[in-house]
Amino acid sequence: QHKVYLLEAEEAFCCNDIESAKSLYEKAISFAKKHRFISEEALAYELAGYFFMEIGQKDVAVDYFLQAHEKYHEWGAIAKTNALYEFAMASISVSAPSTSHLLPGKQ
Repeated sequence: QHKVYLLEAEEAFCCNDIESAKSLYEKAISFAKKHRFISEEALAYELAGYFFMEIGQKDVAVDYFLQAHEKYHEWGAIAKTNALYEFAMASISVSAPSTSHLLPGKQ
């Protein structure tokens, strides 16, 4: 079911139905979390991060990318964890002090 929610979120995003996309990303995350699909939860957080970045909500995107990073790390996908970290740091300018200490494996 979480995969269906995620696909529907992506479809809503493509159709510029922002509110539906937000709700569906949250449903995908919640359902994956409830059923302990760590990799799917990570993916849903990551895609939601891209979504929020695309609609100009970079602060929200950072939060989703941090959650995705944490879940990929928990799952053991170290290469993906590092790639997401590098992408986030290159793509999002954070005006606050460095947040790298918040990312597992990046201390």
